Amino acid sequence: MGDDSSSSLIGGAKSENDDKSGASSTTTTTSIIPPGSPEELLSRIRDDYVVYNYLWTGDIYTPAFEKDCRFTDPTLSFVGTDTFVSNVQNLKPIIDTLATGCKSDLLDICINEEEGYIESRWNMIGDLSGLPWKPRIDVIGRTKFWYRQVTDEGEDGVAGFRVFFYDEKWEMPAGKALLQLVTPTW
Repeated sequence: MGDDSSSSLIGGAKSENDDKSGASSTTTTTSIIPPGSPEELLSRIRDDYVVYNYLWTGDIYTPAFEKDCRFTDPTLSFVGTDTFVSNVQNLKPIIDTLATGCKSDLLDICINEEEGYIESRWNMIGDLSGLPWKPRIDVIGRTKFWYRQVTDEGEDGVAGFRVFFYDEKWEMPAGKALLQLVTPTW
């Protein structure tokens, strides 16, 4: 995504005060307490998929991420939740205009406390019906959310568990996934 917001599956920000209707407020929330345990972190990440459809909306619970978290997917890599929010703000109007029937199906989610990550397996599905050739996006992938415990000396003085590395992989080559953007469905 970076400055080219047309090719990413990585999204924006969700504050605890946002409603669950899917309405997005892409403001970084740094004053809300991060998850207090790996299990609570898993629950927040699950909600990002199931409640907030974050693969399409970009709505994530930002207190669960370190301010300088590294985000990667098969097409890009960048650092920082502020960059994440900016990228989503650039992409959201395009998605809102072109996409319909968008969903993030959470296929599995588990925690590996020994190694310090939560892994999700998901299916991102949606139609870009606003384009004349009406391409369909259908990508299955996995994301590892590498986390660590932060102490009260952390970035905002609040102890908890935060993701420091977001590592997304797709179960198809990146070129094939991106080719879906130009492949007609009629």
